[in-house]
Amino acid sequence: MEKKNLIELKKYIESLPKEEQLKRLSYLRALVNGEAQGPLTGYPSVDMPWLKHFRPDAELYVANSPVDKTVWDIIEQKLYEHYDYPALDYFGKIFSRQEFIDLCYTWARTFRAMGVEENEIVPIYGPFVPDICAMVFSLNMIGACPYFLKLDINSETLAEETKEAKIAVVFDGLWKNVAQEFSKEKFKNVIVATAPKDMPSPKKEIVSFMNAIQSIKNKSRIPDEKKYIWIDKATEIANYYSGDVKVPFVPNRSTFITSSSGTTIGGPVKGIIATNESVIAQLYMSDATDVQFFPGDKCLNHFPPTASTSLNTLFLLPLYRGMTVLINPRVSAKDFYNQNIKLKPNVSINTSSMWEGFFNRVEREIDAGKAIDLSYAKVWVVGGEGTDVRKIIRWNDIMHKCNNERGMVSAYGTSELFASTCTEKIDARCPLDKKIMSVGVPYAGLSIGVFDEFGNELSYNQRGNLWIKGKSLMKGYYGKPELTANSIEDGWFKTGDISEIDTDGFVYIW
Repeated sequence: MEKKNLIELKKYIESLPKEEQLKRLSYLRALVNGEAQGPLTGYPSVDMPWLKHFRPDAELYVANSPVDKTVWDIIEQKLYEHYDYPALDYFGKIFSRQEFIDLCYTWARTFRAMGVEENEIVPIYGPFVPDICAMVFSLNMIGACPYFLKLDINSETLAEETKEAKIAVVFDGLWKNVAQEFSKEKFKNVIVATAPKDMPSPKKEIVSFMNAIQSIKNKSRIPDEKKYIWIDKATEIANYYSGDVKVPFVPNRSTFITSSSGTTIGGPVKGIIATNESVIAQLYMSDATDVQFFPGDKCLNHFPPTASTSLNTLFLLPLYRGMTVLINPRVSAKDFYNQNIKLKPNVSINTSSMWEGFFNRVEREIDAGKAIDLSYAKVWVVGGEGTDVRKIIRWNDIMHKCNNERGMVSAYGTSELFASTCTEKIDARCPLDKKIMSVGVPYAGLSIGVFDEFGNELSYNQRGNLWIKGKSLMKGYYGKPELTANSIEDGWFKTGDISEIDTDGFVYIW
């Protein structure tokens, strides 16, 4: 098909009512599956060959994702649906789903009592701990928006990104990084989170003592002033609010702001705004894609909530699917090994370098005669930054020696689409015929294409810039309309990643 005809076909499809679009896309899917007659266009975003890997109604399911509910509406329903499974496991402290729901409502009343209003931005600086997990939903419940600040943010950027804030949340161990800004008069209150609060004894007392010594040593003690409220005292404020906490749904409301995982140290921070609609669409895409997140299983989350991988894939999605989230905010290579071996998570995600360190140690243990069992691993994911095929083969060989036949899963995501965009499926394993590992097939409900520098779509097995379109697309970059305009064109997000797509729909990130 000539390019001008392709462009006209795409415009035509996008101009149709939703039901007609779906009929047209169903025809194209049938074309790919050999169930209809006619030539393929030769362009992945139109042919969508990855659809043959999904159930027939996958696109329709995503297209019908709710556009009149909040994230909390959806998650609360799912928490009750999977009521018998724990919600969180924090260093052995178990939060039942009811306990977690109650904590979310407590924080909603706390923020209301503190005067947090609808559409207000509340910056949060620190890792996941149970109270911050609850704040995610409590702020959504009251129509406010948490901004999860990047931990290596510089002082100048911090001032710019929090200029509209009146209340902030800070982790006590990171106070000195934000002390200059959070001490300013514009902040009416600063809530201080701490790691030991929900730890079981004696770990709680030991960590509390060590933290106190460290704060004195680093001269980073939080001032003894009324504006600084420690987290255990903050929830007492909830008793001063007795009104309704849940606000009505508002279309396109800013819901979460995450910091781009690709932001370099000292570089420009990109606060990525997600809406209720985009977050829920991402959850529905995971359903339609049949991600292997099962009720009662455990998901390791040791990253801060600054990027959507941690916030969505390792927190929202597991709760939505009935899993227990293992909150363990330690990210060193040694900690990652111990977390995977001792906590036995069914789902674990990390970068290629961290997995390489993990498997190197497993191999050393095996060589030393120690038996390692990894049979519990179901979805261990290596992030899609162009992983070496030889590493995947080696890691899978090691997993097979440790009683696991599933092996590693390759995937790719971007914060601008609220996390996952491509994944390897159990029934659609990535080919191993290129130097790099494929990151899997696009999620159901997404359009993906490879384009040249002039914005022309390329055909199969040609390298170019990866563009993505879908209902989970961000609202924009916080306070950066020009950057937003430069990143999105006709609904397409231009990732900047050099990629190619093969005729089976597998995506490769070079």
